[in-house]
Amino acid sequence: MTATAVAPIPTARDERWHYAPLDEITARLQRSVAPSPGDPAARVAPSQIDALAAAAGPRLVFVNGEHSSALSDLDGLPIGVRCGVSGMNQGSAAGTATVTVDDGVRCEELIHVVHIAAPDAGATRSVLSRPRTTIVVGAGARVSIVETFGGPTGSTSPAFTEAATQVRLGDDSELALYRIQIEPPQVTHVGRTRIDQGARSVMRMTSVTLGGDIARNAVEVRLDAPDAAIELTGIDVARGRQRHDTVVTVEHAASRCSSSQRFNAVVDHHARASFSGEIIVEPGTTGTDAHQSSRSLVLDRNAEADSRPWLRILADDVRCTHGAAVGRLDDDALHYLRSRGVPLAAARAMLIDAFLGDITDSITDARLRAHVAGVVSSTVARR
Repeated sequence: MTATAVAPIPTARDERWHYAPLDEITARLQRSVAPSPGDPAARVAPSQIDALAAAAGPRLVFVNGEHSSALSDLDGLPIGVRCGVSGMNQGSAAGTATVTVDDGVRCEELIHVVHIAAPDAGATRSVLSRPRTTIVVGAGARVSIVETFGGPTGSTSPAFTEAATQVRLGDDSELALYRIQIEPPQVTHVGRTRIDQGARSVMRMTSVTLGGDIARNAVEVRLDAPDAAIELTGIDVARGRQRHDTVVTVEHAASRCSSSQRFNAVVDHHARASFSGEIIVEPGTTGTDAHQSSRSLVLDRNAEADSRPWLRILADDVRCTHGAAVGRLDDDALHYLRSRGVPLAAARAMLIDAFLGDITDSITDARLRAHVAGVVSSTVARR
């Protein structure tokens, strides 16, 4: 295996990287190497893809950034919806996962894009994976997409995932995007989702961050046409010595646009979770409606949670609110449950599930909602 050229990591002077462990990320990235050549399907069992994808539906699968036709299943795609791979070089399977929905098409099926970080057998150095996804939703179209980042069950070898997703919504379109990061704890994950919206488009994005030793989830939104709306929600569960960093930037560049942010985190043991939410309202815009909420539940005296609202309001006609809260489990609620015979562990689990259920309950697809609630609950239960 040979070393792979890496992109530069910003310095601590960049406010958006304020809470990220930059030195450690940079060192791990520089030590990472390209995966050995071979059939990507041989690295992952189909049953593991079934478990990661959860609900039935078309799926596009990549292993270490390489498309696997054997693991993918694109049957059932409606006319006007195309899933595939772009940017392949000289016959290589590596490329960008693409989902394109034509103008006016309403897709009722959940479409899954699954990215697997699969270390080489016996690897001692971190294997570098660079998954790429492009989503284009045409004017008046509607679709729901699940983007999952996972790894082989029981893997203990190191890996580095540097992921990028680009989303473009046409006028009057609707997209529900679910980003689920459940990679093994030996994985370092640095992800970025860039969203550009057309006039009167509506987007709902839910991100779930559970895996990775170090995990950074950056979401950048530009509302650059009138009457666009976006709703961003997220769950972060950090345990052990995990370090998770969520950074959201929403730029209101056109008039009468609306945005909302709701992110809940649960932090245990010696873990650290941070949230930075930025709202930018450009000069000359009117009728802006922007709201932000960040809540963190700290379960151990050694755990740490950070929350920072960051507002840059450069226009006058604005309605903007923000709120942040960091706290522990409610002692009164625990006492109430214990007094009715509920064991302590079960009482804690019930309160944590209720706290995170504020986000999971907003997932409209019942199969996906049950899947997300299940993986979140099982992660929390591993105290």
